[in-house]
Amino acid sequence: MSKTIRELRQELNIPVKDIVEVVRPLYPKFDKVMQSKAENPEYGVELRKDAVEAVYREFAPEKLN
Repeated sequence: MSKTIRELRQELNIPVKDIVEVVRPLYPKFDKVMQSKAENPEYGVELRKDAVEAVYREFAPEKLN
């Protein structure tokens, strides 16, 4: 998982809503605003490891370490 979620999303043209749908079962209050903050380092918000792994499992399983 060398790429950030933002890089992965842009590379594969994944809509933000699709990322949210994958993460929301783990964190029910996760929404597009939280995803936006997680993609911009100036907010200091990071997705937890299990959420990042879920996104990679869904969209790029070949890139999981």
